[in-house]
Amino acid sequence: MKTGILIHGCNVNAENWRHIAWGNVPGEMGRIPQGLLAAKEFDAAVIVFGTGASRKQYNFAGSPKTGQVLLEAEYSLAFLESHFDDLMRFKAFADTCNCHSENDWTNLKNWFMERIVLDIQSINTVSELREAGEIFLKHQCERAVVVSSPTHLIRVLRDASVLYQQDRRFELFQDRLLAMPSMTCYEGSTAADVVVVEPPHRPDRHVVPTHRRIARLMELQKLERESLINFLSELDELMQRYEDIQQNGSRATTAPIWPLMATTPPVANLP
Repeated sequence: MKTGILIHGCNVNAENWRHIAWGNVPGEMGRIPQGLLAAKEFDAAVIVFGTGASRKQYNFAGSPKTGQVLLEAEYSLAFLESHFDDLMRFKAFADTCNCHSENDWTNLKNWFMERIVLDIQSINTVSELREAGEIFLKHQCERAVVVSSPTHLIRVLRDASVLYQQDRRFELFQDRLLAMPSMTCYEGSTAADVVVVEPPHRPDRHVVPTHRRIARLMELQKLERESLINFLSELDELMQRYEDIQQNGSRATTAPIWPLMATTPPVANLP
């Protein structure tokens, strides 16, 4: 079974991009080495580096691309080319690849480089998954593996599940979609900071569609900064009121502004 690997792009202007994308030796693999390790373990037919959503001047010494302004996928590949020899400093990588000679190492490098394809067209997670899916199909892949940080992977998997179900071109991947986390997260965060809001499904709990309100709340992140700060201030006051109710065991006395069971459609394809 042919496998395609998508190494999800990371905004090159993000704080501590190098940590997120590359990681820290010997045990903390970032998105790029984790994706390459997955490619080797699955004997991947193609490895996709995404995306074209951000750009930055490449300034790592010794690279012929130093001084050039590169898109995310180009930047990631340039970094790999500049630091390829450091891969073996990651313990899991060294244990898996078993290179015993310079010739082995050269063959491994060529194996990776022959399979890497750059996506410089996509501008968000959904379009990145779409571009990767099309590349996978061109290489006759039957299985898709997405690699990203634990603080982002859940949303990548959600968007992939939606896309590969809705677009019949990718129906082959519906039951052959795998997700692999790297060991690095956005600066100052961990996997424990991720909040997952599922639709209600347990018979021993309420069935109020809280997730729909959370989706609407997330959309408000697009507000101008001042309006967003004012909104969060008001929201904090409201939440404190109901947290007091929860802690004190009393009940709210005001009527809801809208019917709790309203069939407000969920927001799809959040950016």
